[in-house]
Amino acid sequence: MTVLSIRSHDFEVSRRVEEFQSVVGAITKVDFIPDDPGSFQSETTIGVLQNLIVGHGRHSTSTAVRTKGHVADAEDNVMFHVPLSGSCSIEQRGGERTELKSGVVYADPAEVPGVIRFNGEPSEGFYVSVPRIHLSAATLGLNAVLRRTAPLTPQWRLFFNYSRSLHQELASLAPVDAAQCASHVQDLALMALGATREAAEVAAGRGVRAARLRAVKADVELHLTAPDLTADGIATRHGISPRYLRSLFEREGTSFGDFVATRRLALAHRMLSDPRNAASSIASVAMSAGFGDLSWFNARFRRVYGMTPKEVRALSRMF
Repeated sequence: MTVLSIRSHDFEVSRRVEEFQSVVGAITKVDFIPDDPGSFQSETTIGVLQNLIVGHGRHSTSTAVRTKGHVADAEDNVMFHVPLSGSCSIEQRGGERTELKSGVVYADPAEVPGVIRFNGEPSEGFYVSVPRIHLSAATLGLNAVLRRTAPLTPQWRLFFNYSRSLHQELASLAPVDAAQCASHVQDLALMALGATREAAEVAAGRGVRAARLRAVKADVELHLTAPDLTADGIATRHGISPRYLRSLFEREGTSFGDFVATRRLALAHRMLSDPRNAASSIASVAMSAGFGDLSWFNARFRRVYGMTPKEVRALSRMF
């Protein structure tokens, strides 16, 4: 996770607008055009997680343009704008201009070019960007609010208040806690979009997947050095399909094979660092850890640990 703070007054006055535009354009995928470059002020704080972006912005009179080029680089996300003070308007390709004021939320599809006009001195707002795939359980509700405003119902206020609290505390959270909070924000978005029952099913499904994955990982650890450790074999033992098993790891951004290799490499590293294994050859250690290809083991080990197996063993002898 990453927390970014972009403030116009941090840049040299003579190049403030140009440098601010360069930084903001790369991160937020918009071009800022101030009405008065000399007095332009803007502050944006962005929290970036794997499946969520939360941000707060405060801008003097200016225009933010999302071009076709920006859209081509954007993820398939939906950004929920919550105006806090001042006034602004948004107009997206093929749609009408919509006024944004406090008390509403606007659902902005990231794949549509558009223009946001900040009218106030300053205009202040909060936004939350959620991957569209995580909103699939509320497709009807989402389609009903895309490119238009909706009143801040109690459900939307829960979504907004929790997201803003996460934004404020993000820098102090451990990654695992931040990831859990991101899931909570996604579930609150589903509830606000009218998918309460679907959100419950999603949450239940997430719990089942997590339990399955924990059981599979425990099984891998138990049979880590077995030469016949395969996705098919594990899946059979757990009564699931190999495809479903692989999808459990894909949701974590990895694969079954990479997980097994990582755990075996960790085992080999511990063995090489243990003086009790000093008489064992590196090839023997690799085989004992479950590797059958010594060249592949050496290459992968060095890529992961930045040292060769021989260097790790030599280092352990120095302490």
